Amino acid sequence: MINISLIGSTGSIGRQVAEVVLRHKDKFRLISLAAGSNAKLLEQQANLFKPEIIALANPERASEIRELPKGTTLYTGEHALLHAVSEKADIVFVAVSGFAGLAPVLEAISMGKNVALANKETLVAGGEIVMRLAKEKGVKIIPVDSEHSAIFQCLGFNPEAEFRKLIITASGGAFRDLPKDKIEKMKAADALRHPNWNMGKKITIDCATLLNKGLEVIEACRLYNAPLEKVEAIVHPESIIHSMVEFCDGAIMAQLGYPSMEIPIQLALTYPKRLETGVPFLSLAGKSLNFAEIDGDRFPCFSLALDAFKKGGLYPCAMNAANEVAVELYLKDKIKFYDIPELISHSTENAKNGDVTYKSLVETDAEARRAVYEKAESL
Repeated sequence: MINISLIGSTGSIGRQVAEVVLRHKDKFRLISLAAGSNAKLLEQQANLFKPEIIALANPERASEIRELPKGTTLYTGEHALLHAVSEKADIVFVAVSGFAGLAPVLEAISMGKNVALANKETLVAGGEIVMRLAKEKGVKIIPVDSEHSAIFQCLGFNPEAEFRKLIITASGGAFRDLPKDKIEKMKAADALRHPNWNMGKKITIDCATLLNKGLEVIEACRLYNAPLEKVEAIVHPESIIHSMVEFCDGAIMAQLGYPSMEIPIQLALTYPKRLETGVPFLSLAGKSLNFAEIDGDRFPCFSLALDAFKKGGLYPCAMNAANEVAVELYLKDKIKFYDIPELISHSTENAKNGDVTYKSLVETDAEARRAVYEKAESL
C-alpha cells in the first residue's frame, strides 16, 4: 500500500489523483489532503477517503466544513499546506497551482519524501533550490505534466539518461488558428475553450498565450539538467504526441496517447509498472500528425518566459508571479489578451535580481504581483 499526501486535492489534477486512488484502492491510500479554498469538496473528499489530516489554506472558509471522520485533524491558515505533508507519506503529490506549490515541495524534500510534481511554477520560480535540495536529500522529483512525463518515459524513466534534444509539443491553445487582430478581442471565456484538453482555468489560459510552453521549457531544463539550447518547443495541434527525445544517433523517441492527464498522473505513482486506466485507447487509423513553429508575434508570452530564464536568478520568479496575476485579471475580464504580455514585461523589467533563496523568492513574488496590480490600473 502506497501512502499519498495530496496537496491540491480539489483542483483538476487533484480530483483525477483521487479517481486513480478509487480505481486502485488495494494499492493507494490518501493519508492527507490539502486545498486552497474549496472547503465543501475537501469535506466530501475527507469523508470519502478518511485521511488522517486535511488542510485548508483559506481560514475564512473553514466554517463550511461541518462534519469530518473520526480521527481526521483539520489545519487552516497560512501554513496549513505544510501540515498536510505527512511523515507517514511514501510520496507527496503536489497538484496545487502556482507559486503556492513551492513551500510544500521544499517541505516534502526536506523530510526526504519523493515528490510527484504537477506544479510547473515550483521549478520555474524556485527550480534552482528545489533541484539542489532534492539531490542533497536523494529525493526523486517525478514529473506529472504530460510533456515531462512523456520525456521521462522516452528516457526509460531515467532523468539522467543522455540525449541530444528534448522536443516539447504544444497544442497551440484555443487561438492557434486565429490572426492577431482577432486574438486581441478574445475574452477569457473564449480562451477557456481548449480544443484538446480538459484542464483548470489558469493552465488553460496559459495554453492560449503559450506562456505555458515557456514554463515547460524551463521545467524541462530543471528536471533533465539541460541547457536551453537542448530544449525545443513546437506546435502539434492534434495532441497525439506528448513530447519527444532525440538521441545522438538521430533516432527520435516519442510518447503517444489519448490526451488525458490520468495517464501521467497514475504513472507517476506506479512507474515503471503500468496499470489500467479509464482512458480510451488511441487509434491511429485516419489520423494526421502536423507540426509548426511557435509564432512569436501572435504569442509573445513564450519568448518572455525564455528571456526571463536566460537572465536567470530571480527573474523567472518575477515573470511567473506577473503571469499569475495577469491571468487572474484576464479571467475576470479586467484586462485584454495582449495586456498579459505587457504586464509580464513591465514586471520583469522592474524586478531586482539577487541570490536565489526561499526568502528572496517570496519577496520577489510579492513585489512582482504588486507591480502588476499597479500597472493594470493604467491599462
